[in-house]
Amino acid sequence: MTRLPQGGLIDRATRLRFTFDGQPMTGHPGDTLASALLANGQQLVARSLKYHRPRGILSAGLEEPCALVTLTDQTGSTPNLKATEIMLRDGLAITSQNNWPRLSRDAGAVLQLGGNILAAGFYYKTFKWPRHGWSKRYSGLIRRLAGHGKIDPEAPQAQYDKRNRHCDILVIGSGAAGLTAALTAAHAGATTILIEQDHLPGGSLLFSGSKLDAERAPDWAADAVGALAELSNVTVMPRTLAFGQYDHGQILAVETMPPGSNSHAILWKIRARRILLAAGATERPIVFPGNDRPSVMLAGAVRSYIRRFAVAPGRRAAVAVVDPDEREDTLAALREAGIGVAAVLPRGATITGTSGRLRLRSLRWRDENGRRHRATCDLLCVSGGWSPNAHLFAQMGGGLSYDETTRNLLPPDAAGPLRPIGGTRGILDTYDCIADGKAAAHQALAELEMHKHLNLPRPAPKPAPEQRFHSGRGKAFVDLQNDVTRADIALAQREGYRDIELVKRYTTLGMGTDQGKTSWTNGVLEIAALAGRDPAEIGHTTYRPPYSPVTIGALVGVETGGDMIPTRRTPFHRGFERMGCVFLTSGGWLYARYFPREDEAMQAAINRECNAVRTGVGCVDMSTLGKVEVRGSDALEFLSRLYCNNIGTITPGRVRYALMLREDGYVFDDGTIAQLGDDHFLVTATTANAASVWRHMTKSAQVDWPDLDVTLTDVSDHWASLAIAGPHARDLLLALDPDFDGSRAAFPFARVREGHLGGNLPVRVFSVSFSGEVSFEINTPAGFADNLLTRVRAQGAAWGITPYGLETLDVLRIEKGHLSVGTEIDGRRTARDLGLGAMVSDRKDFIGRALLQRPALQASGREELVGLTPEGGTSPIPHGAVMSEEPLDDDGRATGCGHLTAAVHSPTLGHPIALGFLADGRARMGDTLWAHSPVAGQSVRVRVGPVCAYDPQGERLHG
Repeated sequence: MTRLPQGGLIDRATRLRFTFDGQPMTGHPGDTLASALLANGQQLVARSLKYHRPRGILSAGLEEPCALVTLTDQTGSTPNLKATEIMLRDGLAITSQNNWPRLSRDAGAVLQLGGNILAAGFYYKTFKWPRHGWSKRYSGLIRRLAGHGKIDPEAPQAQYDKRNRHCDILVIGSGAAGLTAALTAAHAGATTILIEQDHLPGGSLLFSGSKLDAERAPDWAADAVGALAELSNVTVMPRTLAFGQYDHGQILAVETMPPGSNSHAILWKIRARRILLAAGATERPIVFPGNDRPSVMLAGAVRSYIRRFAVAPGRRAAVAVVDPDEREDTLAALREAGIGVAAVLPRGATITGTSGRLRLRSLRWRDENGRRHRATCDLLCVSGGWSPNAHLFAQMGGGLSYDETTRNLLPPDAAGPLRPIGGTRGILDTYDCIADGKAAAHQALAELEMHKHLNLPRPAPKPAPEQRFHSGRGKAFVDLQNDVTRADIALAQREGYRDIELVKRYTTLGMGTDQGKTSWTNGVLEIAALAGRDPAEIGHTTYRPPYSPVTIGALVGVETGGDMIPTRRTPFHRGFERMGCVFLTSGGWLYARYFPREDEAMQAAINRECNAVRTGVGCVDMSTLGKVEVRGSDALEFLSRLYCNNIGTITPGRVRYALMLREDGYVFDDGTIAQLGDDHFLVTATTANAASVWRHMTKSAQVDWPDLDVTLTDVSDHWASLAIAGPHARDLLLALDPDFDGSRAAFPFARVREGHLGGNLPVRVFSVSFSGEVSFEINTPAGFADNLLTRVRAQGAAWGITPYGLETLDVLRIEKGHLSVGTEIDGRRTARDLGLGAMVSDRKDFIGRALLQRPALQASGREELVGLTPEGGTSPIPHGAVMSEEPLDDDGRATGCGHLTAAVHSPTLGHPIALGFLADGRARMGDTLWAHSPVAGQSVRVRVGPVCAYDPQGERLHG
């Protein structure tokens, strides 16, 4: 194995340095790690998963099942990468996997002696006892024996990004069919994207020995790529792996960025009107004893290493290639590299085995007459034909059908957005691929009405050659990555695992990082031969994304840590910052938590804020509530169907508390409905459910009741909302000089008024309360937020205006027994469970009504919301406690009858209070229970009482 003195598509003027298991090596730009290793004489690169057999480099692409390594660079260590997919760059540190103490002498190789014991199903049959043996003994040992590398959690985090693109025609793959299709579509004026997982477009043309239009195939490909680069309506994306197909023409792809880029990789969501899948085909190995030995390579890979990378993978080769044209091209490539040919296996030969400890040394076979032959060689070029790469097509449920003529799983003709072309549908001749790409592009253009329809004929797949190689007895591997042998498949058949899905899981056939690209077709043929079944009857397993492994970092993108979701700030954020506010994240918002004074602890600040609201006036930011304007002649009917309570009697200027159920009858959200005009309503939703309620409303309007005249507008971000609450709230409102009558008689509870404050500040004012005090939510366009806050603070100074945050808001609402999403409204409660059964109308239909009548939801004994106070009066009630009739027994256990949802100290009442769900809770008022918290190590006696602990008659909010 040496670097050839000339040829190849590498930059010989630049030398790159890297290490493999600590040994310094060199390569050139344009090399993959695999080609560089071969150029440095390193054929042994890994050990197999189960038996720890020596493994080398089988292929030159994503189908590589053997050469898995760990790559270490400035972003840390990444295990389980295929050497064939790593583009060489300077300074890489490569480590082999699954061996100890070193690759050439692996102690785990002793497992080869137990080959018959470690057959299919070994783990299922063996590690069932003792009871805790797997977690305590076996798991760690097996993970070490089958270790596939480690990551470095302390390494600098790589940067990833997510982006979107759209086009008329997306071409996946840049071989002869893909390049032709892209050129045809682009010249017709279609916006075209061509993506290629390799860094260099061209596919198999890059190592083809044929000529196209009297031009070398690599040069023809380079000219085609150059022509595409000159067109403004074409985007060529190399180093981009299309790994998943989804609904409505969406393809997910990962682009690996070159060194020096800001991002390590970009996840692309590409939406195309038509997709032409030109992913080519994968060469199949031959199944025979010893076929996993290093230096047994696919013939197409050998041609690629010679012609593209200028590497001679051996010095003396044997050739076992089914297709005569492929065989002659392989022999021509061997001659070009100066590699001697030890043997060319004849038709019908039976391969009986190979020899060599760490790499191939010789090959044995018998001819048709039974004569034995042996060839000394350090390279064996094998090819059992080609399997179309139709995985993306099959991911959307498009099944592949076994074709006896080509002996392949082929995609059928389909009418969806994705169309296989070229090698993906079994077309292997280069000129046929060109014709197929052109015809498919014209067909797609005609469907998009961008081109006059040209009924160009599409080539048909050619029959597979009749020549086959037979296999002698011995350990013959079907899946090289998972050490699945022909004997394993036979055992699965004998033990009743005959369905292809069961065979996969019982033997692990095709479950590795290569996703069975080199093993599935052979696996189907082996099952057919062993069971005497038709391969077409066997079928294939379900194809799922990703087509090839994708780093989780690319799927996550930049959405990590504090950036997992966008941080939203309310219009009052800057004003609150100037007031010394402490913020916290709530429902995606950076929300005001509390407003400490100098050297004031949080609990002291909460107590002060609560007292201010109960005795004077406070202000709180309510901008995060969801707000939806509903207009149209059927707006009231639409809302009546959405909400379970009777809102038909609402009139302009009034506000109604409303309850929304899910289809299954459980409470979804609560909020308010304000009628602003005859056909104009404003609906509010809780902060946590704002997006979900919006989706629910739009789905109902567009899908469920499209006949209703209703228009929805999400105005959540349009309005800044500042609530003023407390006994002096009305005084403050009047001091703000509204141009409407703000007196108690003219503006009572549950009303809405529109107008201006001070003659120039536009507002909507809602007389609603979450605190139980007189309260007005003042909404103003978001751009006026600072103006409103300044006026409220200035005018409110006469009554000691106190800003308060989420902590105080939670205390105030628990004192009043108001509900919160995620605690009381947790997706498992009916209106009756929450004490709101009277709100459910029996005079109309609404979403959730039918399933709300289920006996289980109407039965007695359900958990109901109750209030709780400590029996001793002052004992803190632990958060998240479980309620029980008895104290804990000697083992620290007790039978639960309910649980707490919220617990706080009430500054107003002077003692702790809590809310919780208790079985038959409303029938147990006055009962005494235990509240146990194993986490806090506390048990407190509590008394069951009403949900509302403060002002139960609601007199204060009307003041």
